[in-house]
Amino acid sequence: MVLEKYIDKLAKIKLLAMDVDGTLTDKGVYYSVKGEELKRFNVHDGMGLTLVHQGGIKTLLISSDPSEIPTRRVEKLGITHQIAGAKHKLPVLKELLSELKLQADEVAYIGDDINDLESIKFVGFSASPADATDIIRQNVDCVLDFNGGCGAVRQLCEMILLAQGKSIILT
Repeated sequence: MVLEKYIDKLAKIKLLAMDVDGTLTDKGVYYSVKGEELKRFNVHDGMGLTLVHQGGIKTLLISSDPSEIPTRRVEKLGITHQIAGAKHKLPVLKELLSELKLQADEVAYIGDDINDLESIKFVGFSASPADATDIIRQNVDCVLDFNGGCGAVRQLCEMILLAQGKSIILT
């Protein structure tokens, strides 16, 4: 992928919004014998989020999942905003943008499935993991090189930072 193609849009980004299942996770849901639900997250994606925070970019985890699992990840990574249990993501995204006094073109969104489509079409820059559904891949600005839960979020974080002339090295 050629970063130059996206520089103008990425240079404006002040908020990175992310879906959880299939974007920050590998789409798998694991259950213990006790019925506990588990999800797998990627540490490279986590470091990417640490780097965008270091670069002054706010982050939003927006999920239709109302469980405690995304909340634990938010706490661990210091994600600045979380919206859980959002069946329809765009209205709550718009509400947050109003609160933060941000415009749609200042937001990057990464998602992988149909419930992300409205938000993908609304924001200034949209991306999907390589293994997103066809309809999502056909509607984003950029299909990333990595699958969900396998470094796609990290790649987008680095793209934003590089487009803004910021460091991708932890300081």
